Amino acid sequence: MASNECRDSERSVTRRRNVLRAVGGSAVAGLAGCIGGGGGSGSTSTDGSTTGSVQENGWPDYSGREMRVVTDECSDVFKRVWEDAFAEFENQTGASVTLECGAEGQSIQERIIQLIQSGNPPELFPTSVTQSTQLQNQGTLAPMTDLVETVTDRLGMPHERSFLERDGEHYTIPFFAIPYLQWYREDIAESTPDSWENMVSWMEEASNSDEVTDATLLPWSTHYCSELVAQCFLRSNGANMATRNDDGEVVVSIDQGENRERWIEMLEFRKQLQPYTGPGSDIGCEERINALHTESAAHTTYGGARPKIQSIERDRDFHQDIRAEPIPGPDGPGEFFGVIKSICSFEGSNTDMAKTFLDRFIFQPEYYERYINIQNAPLYPKQKEEIDMREKLPDSYTDEDIAAWKSVTDAIPPAHETSPPNPYVDSIFTTRPGSTAISLVISEDMAPGEAVDQVAESARESLNQAKGP
Repeated sequence: MASNECRDSERSVTRRRNVLRAVGGSAVAGLAGCIGGGGGSGSTSTDGSTTGSVQENGWPDYSGREMRVVTDECSDVFKRVWEDAFAEFENQTGASVTLECGAEGQSIQERIIQLIQSGNPPELFPTSVTQSTQLQNQGTLAPMTDLVETVTDRLGMPHERSFLERDGEHYTIPFFAIPYLQWYREDIAESTPDSWENMVSWMEEASNSDEVTDATLLPWSTHYCSELVAQCFLRSNGANMATRNDDGEVVVSIDQGENRERWIEMLEFRKQLQPYTGPGSDIGCEERINALHTESAAHTTYGGARPKIQSIERDRDFHQDIRAEPIPGPDGPGEFFGVIKSICSFEGSNTDMAKTFLDRFIFQPEYYERYINIQNAPLYPKQKEEIDMREKLPDSYTDEDIAAWKSVTDAIPPAHETSPPNPYVDSIFTTRPGSTAISLVISEDMAPGEAVDQVAESARESLNQAKGP
């Protein structure tokens, strides 16, 4: 049976591997070249190839080889899907599988660095396009082009922004999208928050209700989740963080020309919402997840459907009145910000074995129909056509909720602001430019233009440092 190191705490994370040393920090600079040489992960060749003999059952013989999966997708749903697939894969191929679900005492990225620098990179790592772009820039990812071609032949072609492609090779395979939405109670206010003006009107109406403490719960902290909300508002107004100049070089665009005006417009709009929001100076994801069911607020934003799920699970009598709506632009739906989850493998690992597993399990209907739900949205056309969300969801989800959820699956991840994708996106994103600007305007009463210029300079310094001399 597959080893689940999240569940089986008595099993060391170094059960078969003698990790040389832990690596602090989250930077991946300097990893290129660390994984050359040996095949790693039990491979029998120097290039990580795992093409083995075919058994009578038609499956490759991976006896004596191990596949390690490192992931932070650790919900009960995902663990059940992973474990069921692992058990069957082991049975058919003779391989052994180890699941690291979370990384005790480390971030996931620190654990990846540790494994790579020990010469034993994991076979599979589900992650965001943003993080995989950074890893590919360091030369650590293995091509997955053949698997992408196989899966897209079967399921259709997702939006091009779902991919990480360089020099004709795909280095990730799209997994699913996380839709960022508004969730609001339609029993509290009659209008619909489907434009900036209508959002303000809805908040004003909801603020008169005695059923909730505040109309909404919007953050003005600089937490990661707060930055995601800020990016949603920025993207809805057509604003971006970076672009490429005439020489193709990535440059910070926050304080440049019309884009600067779009940032300022977003900040002025956010100030309009401030009288209607509850305490948000130090909130992260959890507070917004719980905002509706605790009746702290009648409105919030979140990546996925947990604000409504929490109300359903707690049998709140208003859960059927909670609606989904895309985060709008000034005049209605605009461009959408989103997170695209993808799966990558690493040079020096058993990549062929990993690709066999993904093709025969994770991208087959009996498995993807289990992890595609209102929290995780499908990317492939055939999945969108065949998965009947109406059958999956409680009656309190309306067709309009499902339509809102589907509408944001072609969102723009941060790395895809530029074409080709920005390999330095993490250096800009980690300065939290959107949420920091909001915090400066709300907490310090700074003029929006001044806040934009300040966060642009910080992002530019971080980008230049990432580029190096």
